[in-house]
Amino acid sequence: MLNQNIVIDPAFEGPPASAHGGYACGLLAPYLPPDAEITLRKPLRLGVTLRLKRSDGGLQLHDGFAVVAEAGTTTLVNRAPEPPTVAEASGAAAAFPGRTSSGFSRCVVCGTGRTDADAFRVFPGPLPGRDLMAAVWRPNGGALAGDTIKPEYAWAALDCPAGWAAMWFGARTEVAVLGRMAAWVSGPLAAYDTHILVGWLEGVSGRKLHAGSALYSPSGTLQAFSRQTWITLTKEPR
Repeated sequence: MLNQNIVIDPAFEGPPASAHGGYACGLLAPYLPPDAEITLRKPLRLGVTLRLKRSDGGLQLHDGFAVVAEAGTTTLVNRAPEPPTVAEASGAAAAFPGRTSSGFSRCVVCGTGRTDADAFRVFPGPLPGRDLMAAVWRPNGGALAGDTIKPEYAWAALDCPAGWAAMWFGARTEVAVLGRMAAWVSGPLAAYDTHILVGWLEGVSGRKLHAGSALYSPSGTLQAFSRQTWITLTKEPR
């Protein structure tokens, strides 16, 4: 019977003072079959002991008596588009909207205020002529397990491109946070000096924004993709 402790290092912040959603989901993914799906019920606290337990048909993550996340499996459809080139993705990143306005300057993935060794520095920007946000990612040493990428880092990298696509193409001025994420990762993920990331909007339903993202090798080979639901907030985090 699974009864696993998980502590999320404060370096992996997403929204202010809480865990990065994609990274947290990625920590649970190894305990699930492929096509894992995780629903975040509450903000996950950093630096505290969370308890992962089996539940009917999946897993639950507890913070004390509160269920903060639930996990199971789903069926994912590959909607990954033809990728841009590294040069195109780099050019799109120059127009990252979070450079001028963002509630997440300390986000480990897309935070412009992060220059430390853990920071991904993934800055998705609109790709000219296409309904995509694109960026490049250069994994640091912490992301690597030999010549492969650790699963939680792949999930984290997939998170922010979809979130920014949801807000940009959904024309939202409010900040949005990750509510649910499902991802497919092609086994042990080969690490390259540079990876291509894209995100896109799939639909809007009230406060919910449905989006997808994909991760590619520098030559354009699909390595991972995701489906996500983002929830808009009424107030921006401080």
